[in-house]
Formats: sequence, C-alpha cells, structure tokens
Amino acid sequence: MNDDIHILIVDDNQQIQGLLRELMQVSGLSTVSASSLAEARERLGERTFACALVDLGLPDGNGLDLLPFMREHHPLLAPVILTGDGRAETIIDTMRAGAFDFVIKPFVSATLQAAVKRALEYHAVLLERDELVRLLSEEREQLKVRVEDATRDLRQYANHCELVSARLHSLVRLTQVAADSYSEELVFRSIIEELEQYLPLESVALVSATGREYVCAWRGADNEVHVVSVETPETDAGEAALPQEAEERVRALTERYASVNLPASAVYVYPQSFWGKEVCSVAFFIPRSYTVDLDCDQFLGMCAHFLGFEWQDARLSLHATQRASLGNIAVEISKGLIQGLTAIGTTADFIGETPVCAEAQEGLKLIRDNVEGLHSQIKDFRSLSMPRKDSVETVQLSEYLDQAVDILSRSMKNRGIVVERCYERDCECVLLNGVSLARTMLDLIAAAARTLEAGGVLQLGVWVSESSHILVQIRYEARAAELFGLPYRSGQEELPMLIESQPQFILAQRAIQSCGGKLLLKHEDGRWRAFHIILPRNPLQAPRSAEIPA
Repeated sequence: MNDDIHILIVDDNQQIQGLLRELMQVSGLSTVSASSLAEARERLGERTFACALVDLGLPDGNGLDLLPFMREHHPLLAPVILTGDGRAETIIDTMRAGAFDFVIKPFVSATLQAAVKRALEYHAVLLERDELVRLLSEEREQLKVRVEDATRDLRQYANHCELVSARLHSLVRLTQVAADSYSEELVFRSIIEELEQYLPLESVALVSATGREYVCAWRGADNEVHVVSVETPETDAGEAALPQEAEERVRALTERYASVNLPASAVYVYPQSFWGKEVCSVAFFIPRSYTVDLDCDQFLGMCAHFLGFEWQDARLSLHATQRASLGNIAVEISKGLIQGLTAIGTTADFIGETPVCAEAQEGLKLIRDNVEGLHSQIKDFRSLSMPRKDSVETVQLSEYLDQAVDILSRSMKNRGIVVERCYERDCECVLLNGVSLARTMLDLIAAAARTLEAGGVLQLGVWVSESSHILVQIRYEARAAELFGLPYRSGQEELPMLIESQPQFILAQRAIQSCGGKLLLKHEDGRWRAFHIILPRNPLQAPRSAEIPA
C-alpha cells in the first residue's frame, strides 16, 4: 500500500464507503472516510489528499459545496464526483463547480478505478508543475541575488579602480612637484595635502639610516602644514640616546621635534634601500581607529619609496654639486700656482748661477725638487679634472694607484704614512671610463689616508681574480679618524653598513659600476679595513649575465 497517496471518501452510505475502501485498497491506495461535509472538512484539515471521491447527496448539504473549500486549502487535490443523477444539466453543474471527473451510480469498479487513476495522474502533473514553479521561483531568487552580488562587486571594483587611478594621479602630481622645484618643505607639504584626500593622515616623517637627519610634516591646529628638518639631531643632556629600531627612533624624534598626538596614532614604517643599502625610513602616523587595508598599505609604500628616492637623490645631487664646485676651485687655484711655481723655479735657477755656499746650494736644490714635484702633481690633477666621456682605453690599474699616491704624497709624507705596494703582473684591463675610475681611486685612497694616525700603514694591491676579473685592494689600519664624515674607530662593527649608505661611498659605487665593476668595504679583526674594487678585464667582451666575484 502506498502510504504517501491518500484518497478521501465522502459518502453517508456505509456500505458504499466500505466498497470504495476495498476497491482503493486493491489498487494499493490508502483511504480516509467521512460521512458529511463537516466531517470531510475536518479530515481535509488533518492531512493532504491526492484525490477525493465525493457523493452529491450528503446529510448536511450538496457535495459540490465542498469543492470551493478543496480549491482553497488543497489546490492540488483532484475531486471525483459520485452521483446517481445522470442528467446532462447535473453533469454540467458538476464540471462547472470544479470537479475533475464524475462517475454515475451504480458504477462499475473498472470505471471508478480508471477515473481514480486519471485523477492521480492529474494530481502528479500538478505536483510536478508546482515543484517546477517552486524551483523556478528559487532559481529566479538565486539569480536575483547573484545579479545583485555581481553588481555590487562590479561597483566595488569600479570604485577601487577609481581610487587606484586617483592615487596614481596623486603620485604623478608629486613627481611633477619634485621635478619642477625640489625642496624638502615643498615635497613634504605636497605629500601631506595629497594623502589627506584618501586617509586621515596626521604626520609623515623621514629619518636617515644613521639617525642623524630627520624631516617631519604635519597639519597643526591652525590648519597649516608645518615642516621641520633637523640635519643632525643631537641628544640633549639628560636624555637617552636614540633607539636603534626604526619605528622607535621615528617615534622618539617625532615626539621631540613635532606636534603629533603619538598615543592615539599608529605608525607605519617603510625602510628604503637603494643599491642594496638601507638609506632611510619613511613613517606615516595614522589614527589607530583607521584600518589600513592591503591597497592602502601598498599606496603608502609607493609614497614612501617616492619620498625616500627624492630625498636621497637630492642629497646625492647636492653632494655631487659641492664636489664639482670644489674641483673647479681647485683647478683654478692650480692654474694660479703654476705661474708662482714657475717664478720660484726661475729665481732658484738664477740664484744658483751665482757662487753660493754649500748650504745655500742644498736649499736651492730642495726648492727645485719641491717645485718640480708640485708641477707634477698639478699636471696629474689637471689630467684628472679634464672632462672625458665614453672613453675606452687599456691601462695598468697599478698606474692609477701610483698616480693617486703621487698626488697625495706630500700630505702623507708630512704625516709619516707608509705606503706598501703589492702589484701582480699582467693586470691590464680595458676601461670604459678610466678618468672616472682614476678620480674614484684618488678619493678612496684619500679617505683611507684620513683614517690613519701618524706613522700608519696604507697597503695597495692589484691581483688577477678568476682570470676574467682584477681585484684592486686599498687596505688600511683604522684607529681614530673619520671616514666619509662618520667617526670610524676600531671595534665599531656597525659602522661599515652606515658608511656604505653615505653619499661619497654611493657616488664611488656609481663610478665603478660605470666601468663594469663593483666596490666593497671589508673589515678584519675590528681593526684593518679595506676597499675592494673588482673590475672585468674587458667589459666590452664580458657576457651580460656574467657575475662579478664576491
């Protein structure tokens, strides 16, 4: 018996009810009986039915009166009317009232079962249609939700693209500002004004890797952007030294020099490195209540890179300009010295033609030697000062070292500095920019000599490295002096990294890289230091992918 399909039998004749139950059970159908309209309504309220066999003549009314109730509460039910009145008008009234089918009494069991079968098939069709409608409705709702989600995603993506585009335009405007006229105040003021369009920025600060240079900008209570720049922040008496960690150092300097509500601010620090060396750190102070997402973090990183690059480029440009100015002054001075030295030499020759004592002759010889030495130094210096570009020449690197020592010989001789040389044979190489390399070697030897105390030792060496490269070494014993503006004493292991971030060292790196080489700063035992210059023998023939030996 199919317990899922129920047949409602509505008839006041108990014998007919029993007959109908037996016929339905033969077909495997479950039945429920009712003897009146009221009882039928009660049964219809208890469960659902697939088909109802309803007699027209009932004690409390016409069986057709039950059909509206069925349509309202059981729209999928298929009613079959049982009637002994076979008149045409009765049949018409039955169909108009909404009956699915009718059976004339007395009925044949086959006819009744066929009518019930058709009613059940109709009920099954209605169930399928209802399920399809339900599925279609659910699909439509799901489609509506997906369309709304897709529309929202597209809207968010469009807003994101618009925000990214606006931020990129801000970076372009900042770049243009720096290109038109660079000054720390102008650039920091501009970045505050640009970033305020996208986030509640309270302050932006930059501190050098050494902690000796600090710049900060913020919008004050007067609604004006204030910029403070401190070149060498000193620790006041009674104050603790600056922390080593970048974030703590930025907070300490900002608390000291700027008006920012630090307890309510979160700081986002972006260290900046150029040519593999840490140069500075850029920090943004933002209220803790504001959430910095990944896109915002990337944007701040780009702004930090822009600030760090412009700041470092300005320092290098200023340093190069100062060096160029000093070089031009030195050239002009050397021009004036030539005439004076010529006059001194001529006077010494004139005096030497007259009879003088042996002591005077020795003094005149000393004057002539010094004049000749100064002439030679000025000649070498002027040869290094001549502008030359894209020159290609084959040289012995030891000659560059010797030339630099000759130019510096008098100052080193006065301090008693001893120069030791160790040159390997066959160290010729092709240079793309030999004059620049010669100037750089002179700078490095001069920097090394300044770190030596009186009587110190300066070791120069040239060796072949891996057959395709040449190693130039400038080795010295650092005791108590300054190198590139930093106090450089033995035992201070953290200083090499700081020195490598100095403009002079970076400019030297650039010059050597233009020759296809690499500059390294080595230290041994906390006492001996060395500049290593590694150059290819012939950069014109070296493969582009060839690595420079470490």
